[in-house]
Parts: sequence; C-alpha cells; structure tokens
Amino acid sequence: MKAIILAAGKGQRLQPHTNEIPKCLLTLDTQTILEHQINHLKTCDIDEVNVVVGFASNKVEEFLGNYDSLGMKINTIYNPFWETTNSLFSLWAARFQLNSDVVLLNGDDVFELEVMKQILSNKDDICVPYKVKKEYAAEDMKIQIKDGLLSSIGKNLKNASGESVGIRVFRNEGVEILKRSLEKEIRTESFNLKWYASSIERILQRGHKIKTLNINSLYWHDVDYPNDLNNAKLNINKISSKKIASKLKIV
Repeated sequence: MKAIILAAGKGQRLQPHTNEIPKCLLTLDTQTILEHQINHLKTCDIDEVNVVVGFASNKVEEFLGNYDSLGMKINTIYNPFWETTNSLFSLWAARFQLNSDVVLLNGDDVFELEVMKQILSNKDDICVPYKVKKEYAAEDMKIQIKDGLLSSIGKNLKNASGESVGIRVFRNEGVEILKRSLEKEIRTESFNLKWYASSIERILQRGHKIKTLNINSLYWHDVDYPNDLNNAKLNINKISSKKIASKLKIV
C-alpha cells in the first residue's frame, strides 16, 4: 500500500509559525509533523509515500532528502496552483498515483500510531474514520452516519455524528471509484475552493456504500491554529513516533 500526504498549503491561520515553512514542517518535539507521519507509516509497512507540495516546496524536498527512508520510496508532487486551490486540486495533481490501494493524509494530521494501525486494519473498499466530540467547530469536516454507513460529509452539516479524521483508506474498487469522482469534481464550478471530501460526498450521491470507523478515545488532531499546535505538543507522548530525528535543522 502507498500513502499520499496533501501538504501544499501555507497554513495562514498558523502565522507567524508558518511564515517561512508549511505546517507539515512545524516541530512538535525534536521532529516535525511530517516526520512523525512518515515514521508511523513506515512502522505500518507502507512502502511508498507521495507528498503533494506547494508553499515552500524546496524546504519540504530538502527535508525529505535528509530523511532516513531506507526501505521506503518517497516522492514529491508539485501543485503549482497551491495559492489558489485547496485539497481537491492537490489530490487531483496526484491522481496518477491512484493506481493501487492508498491511504490519504492531510499534512497537518497529528495522531498516535494506534490510529493508523486501526485504520489500515479495516479492509473495506473505502473507510472514513471519525471521532465523536462534545461540540463541533465551523471548520470541522463533519459526517453523518446512518445504520453504520456514511450518509453525508461536509463542513456545514448539522446534527453531526462525528468529525471526519483526515486519514482515509481506499482499496480495490474504492480507488477507481475515487478517481472517477475526482475527475467529476475537478470540472465543477469553484473546484479550486473545494476540499477533496466533496469527492466522497459525490460517491455517496452515486449510491455507493462507505464504511466508517470510530477511533474513540485515540488521539488525532488537525493543526489549524496555534492552540492546535500547543495541544499537539502537550500530547507528544501519544503522538511520538520514537524514531531518531532527522539531522536537518528547520530555519
């Protein structure tokens, strides 16, 4: 199985932390978010990682060039329109990598190893993990569930069943279904503003069944604001991939 990490954005809401580097290169302890992600993927026997880059792409590529990737193939894919597009276009830029089973991550996902293990242990064609919260923020990617199946996904949903975890798996026919939906979504009006979750919503509207997975109390968070970064640092004992840090220093 391969992984695609969507990390092209600038992360303006995290400035000044992201004035010079993208969110994925923010340091949590001695390691960056991206390094923790790749270490967890490596532990789970993912043998290929494709990172979609945009803002400060040269710094991400330099970082990856210094990462000890023995036994793992790491590629970068450049989104030249990162300033005006969202995750839908970034995934579309990586569409040629959608040729086998794949796990998709956002470049700001911080999580404990057991989250990845549970998600990868699910063998459904499409798996959308989620986490139940007491209340949901406007920017949360919410989901609704009916009879154990995903019924809707989007940021504007009311009566949410949970928040969609930014790590999703597509296997077998699910990969081809995603590709077809992606091609349809990229031709819609305002495609540049959409998250790739719109492709999942389109899959649902076509009548396909999508399984969900509750990660319960396991730690997962997306880093959008400074308080999210602080939260991740406070929970580093859960997130830590316990690997030797890269020698590269992020300036």
